[in-house]
Amino acid sequence: MNTEKFFEGPGSSDMVTYVWEIALILSVAFLLGYLLRYFLNDLLKNRIAELESENAKLYNSAKDAEQSASDIEQLEIKQGQQKAEIDRLNAKLAECYATRLKAENNLAALQAKYDATSAAPVSKESTGTLLVAKEKTPVSVVSDAIVAAKNGPVSTKDDLKKIGGIGPKIQELLNADGILSYTDVATATVARIRAMLIAAGPNYAVHDPSTWGQQARLASAEKWQELTQLQDELKGGKRK
Repeated sequence: MNTEKFFEGPGSSDMVTYVWEIALILSVAFLLGYLLRYFLNDLLKNRIAELESENAKLYNSAKDAEQSASDIEQLEIKQGQQKAEIDRLNAKLAECYATRLKAENNLAALQAKYDATSAAPVSKESTGTLLVAKEKTPVSVVSDAIVAAKNGPVSTKDDLKKIGGIGPKIQELLNADGILSYTDVATATVARIRAMLIAAGPNYAVHDPSTWGQQARLASAEKWQELTQLQDELKGGKRK
């Protein structure tokens, strides 16, 4: 057997050269693999760092959103409590005004009764004629005089039924309380009108006068088109 041929590599190179060539190829492949692994590892580390940063941001955002939702819930609870307190105070104010209104009416009735019953005779005529009895003033006239003295000059009477939510019966109640014109409605407080409605009974207490002043100001300024547009946005004088 020819041993020289056994140790000879492919081609004309001997076995040692062949082995070195393979070793060189493997070394280059290993080096390329190592470099590739190094760069990929660096890229993966950077990507992992980016993902961790994004995850931290998302966590913080979720935490902030949860805190914001909790704050909003707390604010809604406080808002509901404040609204309930405002409604309670408005109801109490309306009740107080209704009590005041009844007291003023009773006072006016008592004053009228006192003036009617305490009418004194007129003084003597200079000729010595008999005393002439003073005519009694009707109670309604005295009551009107008291209301006029209290409220000032009588306002011009307007058709308050043009205001959405005011019907004939409510107009009578308003007139009886000295609210005769659009200006009177515009200047009267909502609490005063609501108290008057409550005092008139449950059939009137259900009405909401919160928009009557705004409507009355438009009617007083004769802005009928704007009043119509506003009433189209309302339902029975209430916000839809």
